[in-house]
Amino acid sequence: MNRFDSAKEYKNAKKKGERELLYWEGRGKDGYLPSLEHLLQKYEISGEQYLGTIEIPLKKVKGTYYESRRSAFSKNFLPLLEETSEFAIKWMNLFEAQQEEGIREPIVAYEFLNYFYVVEGNKRASVLKYLEAPSIVGNVRRIIPKYDELDPKIRIYYEFLDFYEKTKINMIWFKREGSFKELEEILLKHVKETNQNPNEFFKYFEKFIYWNFRKVYHSLGGESLPLTTGDAFLEYIKKYGIEDNILDKELKARVKELIKELETVYLEEKKDLLHEMLASFIKLSAAQEKTLNIAFVYRNTINESTWVQAHEIGRNYIEEKFKDKIHTTYIENVKKEDSYEVIQELVDKNYNLIITTSFDFMDSTYKAAVNNLSVKFLNCAGYKSYRNLSVYFGRIYQPQFLTGMIAGIMTKSNKIGFIAPYPLPLFVRNLNAFAIGVKMVNPSAVIDVKWTKEWINYELEKELTVKLIESGNDIIASNLDTLTPLEIADEHNVYSIGYNIKKDELFPKTNIAAATWNWGPFYEKIVKKLLNDEWEITTSKHLKDLRKYWYGMDRKIVRLFKSKNLLPGQSENLIELMKNAIKNREYDVFSGPIIDANGNIVATNDESITDEELLKINWYLDNIKGELEKIIFTTD
Repeated sequence: MNRFDSAKEYKNAKKKGERELLYWEGRGKDGYLPSLEHLLQKYEISGEQYLGTIEIPLKKVKGTYYESRRSAFSKNFLPLLEETSEFAIKWMNLFEAQQEEGIREPIVAYEFLNYFYVVEGNKRASVLKYLEAPSIVGNVRRIIPKYDELDPKIRIYYEFLDFYEKTKINMIWFKREGSFKELEEILLKHVKETNQNPNEFFKYFEKFIYWNFRKVYHSLGGESLPLTTGDAFLEYIKKYGIEDNILDKELKARVKELIKELETVYLEEKKDLLHEMLASFIKLSAAQEKTLNIAFVYRNTINESTWVQAHEIGRNYIEEKFKDKIHTTYIENVKKEDSYEVIQELVDKNYNLIITTSFDFMDSTYKAAVNNLSVKFLNCAGYKSYRNLSVYFGRIYQPQFLTGMIAGIMTKSNKIGFIAPYPLPLFVRNLNAFAIGVKMVNPSAVIDVKWTKEWINYELEKELTVKLIESGNDIIASNLDTLTPLEIADEHNVYSIGYNIKKDELFPKTNIAAATWNWGPFYEKIVKKLLNDEWEITTSKHLKDLRKYWYGMDRKIVRLFKSKNLLPGQSENLIELMKNAIKNREYDVFSGPIIDANGNIVATNDESITDEELLKINWYLDNIKGELEKIIFTTD
């Protein structure tokens, strides 16, 4: 290969780069190479990880690291500088080197959100991109963004991190949550059935099985569909399985059939989406309303329910934060049987977002969402979702765990009472977290649990609290919506642990701690997304795909109150240490070993219980000795 040939190739590459630049500029967009230096300004970073020298799929090499180098390349990584420049001469030399012996020196790059940004070796990447090479070798460091449950891209990226850790496959990407786990299970099953070495098979799978599918899929126009090649491939292997050796003719026929099927599916989804957009446009035009109208539906009155008070504080927070950009209202004391009619009335009044703040409203909210596709809904503590309905909750079990530690430290009788409304997973999850906290500092203590099986019943709550105190429980922990257990405990000079909101000024001598909610920042994020047209809708009814807006102590949605006057100083230091470990994601409350009340091992030393398992938790920890009621859960 001589200088004339490489000069000709550079000229051709430069023309392609210029066309790419003009294409994007003609659409009012930036046509130069993206820079990671600029992109990182939008994200919080949690850390870095050295991946070593790996083979990088060139289709994943998206940009350069430095902002100063981006103007030398178009968006497709092709050169833009003049043919007489030093840059061009070096590019041509690399082109010749690739033709003669191949480019051997690894590039240096960062990986971020499954794309690679070149620190050193931009021209090497450009030459190989131009030659349509499949991959390039690079020394890579991974930059890991801080986890954000409201950002679907980051949620999927964290799923990818788990998948990559086990397989080292980085060529595949998905748009739908849960797909990485699904592919992982299929691959592991295949390895087990065929008795292959996992590491060797994963390398073979990526370089041959998936790559062959990708080439055929793209040659047949599959990339025009609104999904990733990985999404299509997952559908393919679910239908046909994994075959190591398949004739090109048969593979092509199968992929062609798959593309037709996918086109039909996505054409229908496109029609549905168009219908929703038109309905939404007509409704908004008719209302001529520029402000965002938000309605909150409460199951009890604000005065009687601490749960409702916590949400009302959140509503007032966003009212103050956004002022005339939003208008909010609330309807309190809504009964379960009347909730659908109430929600539908709010729809008819042109509210854009309806927030139902109770598990009781799950079914009625779901029904309303199905019947009103142009309105967005949020349901707190439920698990049924739809394309315009998302569920949300917080990891209240985290501060509840810390209150358990406090109870274990403060008890003298080693008997702790716990009162909750219903044996639903969300309350059993809290109870178990509390029990884990108790056990961590006091293995001898036991928890006596009582269920009211009502949201609010003052007389019953008083009766059960008295029974617990008379049974020798010297700490009373409440997971209820009222202050009754705290009031009764105060009358009997017994320590209490609260829930929902902080009330230390009412019971300064007995209220030692509380797990509390801070809904304002969460509602603020939702409103920002709606005002910026960035709302993410749920499209799946499957449990594993529910959008669990499950913020924890790291996002300040749930918090711990502890009485500095009543808690011993050294004990307070221990609680602070554990609180910071949870906030920094250094400690998982539901990490093993965990043994249930029946002696079953729920999690071993090296395991943690997954979010999916926590959502439908159905066991009690072995230091809980009270009313071990059957746990209410259904996914109908």
